[in-house]
Amino acid sequence: MMMEVSLRGARSDLEQYLLDKRRRFLKFLPIMVAGAFSYPLYRFALFSEKPNRKTSIALKDIGEGITKITKQEYFIYKRANKITVFDAHCTHMGCIIHFDSQHKVFNCPCHKSRFSIEGVRLRGPAKRNLDTISYKIQNKTLYIG
Repeated sequence: MMMEVSLRGARSDLEQYLLDKRRRFLKFLPIMVAGAFSYPLYRFALFSEKPNRKTSIALKDIGEGITKITKQEYFIYKRANKITVFDAHCTHMGCIIHFDSQHKVFNCPCHKSRFSIEGVRLRGPAKRNLDTISYKIQNKTLYIG
């Protein structure tokens, strides 16, 4: 008598290996996805504190037009004894903007947003005007921040 063996349910070693590998991957997939989503939150929690951006400058050192304070990333716009202090970060994604003195506009090099000398949004992906920074004047000194 011959006995018949059915191979219908049997798996080869290769098939079993691949199946086990797939199961191990799927077992750790939720952990990998959770890690991918939690990393930005981790970065935000640890590095979201802004550095101290308070500064002061003598009024005599501020000329008419645009003055840039590089370390604290401000632009000071003075005209006819009126002063406006702008944050030098684009309102779109936070890139540092540059002042184009020839065309008298602020340009964002990252995504091509453009702002007027008064900080008004002219074009680009930025949806709002440049942020203004509070200041006070005491003893012929401008205190920013």
